[in-house]
Amino acid sequence: MKGYAKLIIGIICIALAFGLAVDAYKTYSTEATAIKYTNEAVPIVRDAIANDNMTEYKIAEQLLKKAIEADPNYPWAWYNLANVYINQDHFHHYDKFPYHTYKQDGLEQEDKYYHEGIYAIEKFMKLMPEAKALGYVRIGDANYFYYDSYPDREHKVLPYYFKAMQDIPVLEKYGGKGAVATLYANIARTYLAMGEFPKALYYYNLSVNTAPEGPAYEHYVWSYIINSEFGNANYSTAYYYCHKFIDDYGPKYGWQMDLGYMPTAVAAYELGKYDEVLKICNKILKDFPDSDYTGEAHRYIAMVDMKRGDKEDAIKNLLANVEFSTGMTEDGGDHYPGDLPVGHYERGLAYYYLGEYTGNKSYYKKALKDFLYLSKYWNISDRSIAHENYYFLGTEMAAFTYAKLGDKDNSIKYAEKAVNELKTDKVQLVGWAKYFTPEAEHILQLAKEGKLNETPLPAFLYQIEH
Repeated sequence: MKGYAKLIIGIICIALAFGLAVDAYKTYSTEATAIKYTNEAVPIVRDAIANDNMTEYKIAEQLLKKAIEADPNYPWAWYNLANVYINQDHFHHYDKFPYHTYKQDGLEQEDKYYHEGIYAIEKFMKLMPEAKALGYVRIGDANYFYYDSYPDREHKVLPYYFKAMQDIPVLEKYGGKGAVATLYANIARTYLAMGEFPKALYYYNLSVNTAPEGPAYEHYVWSYIINSEFGNANYSTAYYYCHKFIDDYGPKYGWQMDLGYMPTAVAAYELGKYDEVLKICNKILKDFPDSDYTGEAHRYIAMVDMKRGDKEDAIKNLLANVEFSTGMTEDGGDHYPGDLPVGHYERGLAYYYLGEYTGNKSYYKKALKDFLYLSKYWNISDRSIAHENYYFLGTEMAAFTYAKLGDKDNSIKYAEKAVNELKTDKVQLVGWAKYFTPEAEHILQLAKEGKLNETPLPAFLYQIEH
């Protein structure tokens, strides 16, 4: 959702500021000056958010501070100053490791931006109490970016969004249906990060039916796919809405199309539409060479190849996936906390399938290294990244990989560990436990019976939203 909540409100402030300026220039020179600087800053804030441009943020910050210096009581200067700070470019929990503070990871500046953003938005709410709903949304956004645990999202993010929901007319007054849709989408993304997948789907439905937005719609279709993994939805419905993205809304509104293509390929695969999977994944590789879905597109091509007996092309694509995914690990020089779990898991999957398709156990051994990394280093992997918990997934895949290597004892050990984590973890896996405990218990039973080595991977282990 980066940019969309802030973009909507930023446009509101431009319109409102111009409206106020007519009388302000006649009567209050200080407010007129504040309005002038705010009007100059808002489009710069909007462009900075859209383009991740730190130079523009700095220019906007300077203008808004001039506005506040001219009139400390002009609320929209404070509001837009909060917009400068409250965004993923200034702080995000992906930038630090799980269970760490920002200061522990040397991110004191990000911590400072968070607190400055909160101060600015609270100042706005004091100066303009009739528009508190706008402030509640921004505090919810700030806390969503800042915190990364289930309890924090439950107690420090959602309550502010629900307070904003109590005054929908205010959001509509200043932002129209788009502001309301954004609020619903932000509630949905919070539930998605918590592993509360049915609730996420419910609020994404509210959002897209209020006003469709690209990032919200992408997560909407992924929510259908995730809910289909445990029977709360179906892939046919997911496939329908995926095509609404790529055939209708995406081209119409200029959305980033690879964000719709990949979930469409995933849904098509589950429905046996293999020609479409190949067409879409090859389109991603050709038209979006820098897509985050590059590795997954290669893997899905390989998965279809093997169903059709094209072993050579399958191996070629899986090796390409290994190369791409390695770029998101320490081996490829990437040490970013938000990338490492994704890179290790996707590379592990590629190696796992290479082992399965070639019969070469050395690939399983390489896969196992990635999965054990995720299961061992919980302080890197145990949180939601793009709606997945790679600590849990890596532990399950370790059980499957040990089974492939003929190590029943360790297969049982890791399958049991996954079940126990779902039962006991109250920080990151609360939502996952509600919907995937039956699947995990089934995997454990298969491991005990010595049948896991011949069991196909369940969908939740290979359907990954990067």
